[in-house]
Amino acid sequence: MRTHSEEPPYLLAAQAGSVVRHLYRRLRAGEPASPADLRRTIGALQQLADDLAHLLPGLQGQLEENLLAGRVGAGDTAGETWDKVADVGHALAQAHASSLVMATELRASQRVLGELASS
Repeated sequence: MRTHSEEPPYLLAAQAGSVVRHLYRRLRAGEPASPADLRRTIGALQQLADDLAHLLPGLQGQLEENLLAGRVGAGDTAGETWDKVADVGHALAQAHASSLVMATELRASQRVLGELASS
């Protein structure tokens, strides 16, 4: 049996997605939340966006390590493989930038919500 730290990364990512979908279903169902709870929820989502921003470059690094070790690109020419890895890298860089923007905007939302709740 695997310990928690030995769970494959894709399973951990799937679990995070499952939790976010559960939150979405609860919000869609109209479950009431106080302004303080909303602020804490936005704060937790801001942390999630920050965490994603930090995670994505590591995924690109692992892809590049796999490329250099010859574990990706079977059936492609070397140039095609490098181009595909570059495309993935570009997409991950865009996702990284989007995560940083999302975290910044959620932080701003949380701050303003805190001001609103205290007035």
